[in-house]
Amino acid sequence: MKEKEREKVENYYFEILRKIANKRAEAGLSQIDLALKLGLTDSGYFKVEKGITKLDIQRFLSILYKLDISPKEFFEDFN
Repeated sequence: MKEKEREKVENYYFEILRKIANKRAEAGLSQIDLALKLGLTDSGYFKVEKGITKLDIQRFLSILYKLDISPKEFFEDFN
């Protein structure tokens, strides 16, 4: 992958993580609350949300499910 493409993909990735954090906060959940719903430790979830641990598609969909958001709704206003 070219450097410019890699940078764009990384920017989208971190935009997704920011949106997850925003949706979590809008739902009134702390990182610990969502971690417990997902069966993760609080530090494990923190690492996912901060991009330290890579977010795979299965975990992404689990997060959306716990936040009661469909993938379509999540990406509706995605830039």
